[in-house]
Amino acid sequence: MWLFMISCYLLTGFSLLLYILTGIQGYFQFPVFGLSHPSLALLTASIYLFTETLIIFFFVGSGVDIKEYIKEGLADENHHRQSILIKKKIYPPTMLNILLVITVFVIGGAVDTNIIPHWVHGILFFITLIHFLKMVKTQNSCFRDTVDIRINIAEKGNVSNQTQSS
Repeated sequence: MWLFMISCYLLTGFSLLLYILTGIQGYFQFPVFGLSHPSLALLTASIYLFTETLIIFFFVGSGVDIKEYIKEGLADENHHRQSILIKKKIYPPTMLNILLVITVFVIGGAVDTNIIPHWVHGILFFITLIHFLKMVKTQNSCFRDTVDIRINIAEKGNVSNQTQSS
């Protein structure tokens, strides 16, 4: 769990840096590692989408683990309800941000073909960046809440094991 979670944090940071770099590159029009703006945008969107998919998978997997713990008697329905509340908290902003990032990417193509003005793309970029930062804060809170549930389950398991040993 810890390695998975740390990977999510590192990839989120990397995605954020790439997103900002792509925005700066789009404004100043300079190559990054030999990549044009559309190429870097594609790389950024791909890494971002992989990262968010991994994060969603983490929370789905945590819910499945909690159901298993319930079957083993290590957790109760309250833990499962808490994990569902966490998913209700994290999924909407994550899905909205995925939609926003994809929209920024697609509109970037429309800007390249002069269908949409640059300023529309720029404004949407900044709106998406602000939402991205808010989403990361929400995701961090949900990661902490999930860890708290896991710690609670582990402590309950340790108390149960100590009681059985006595």
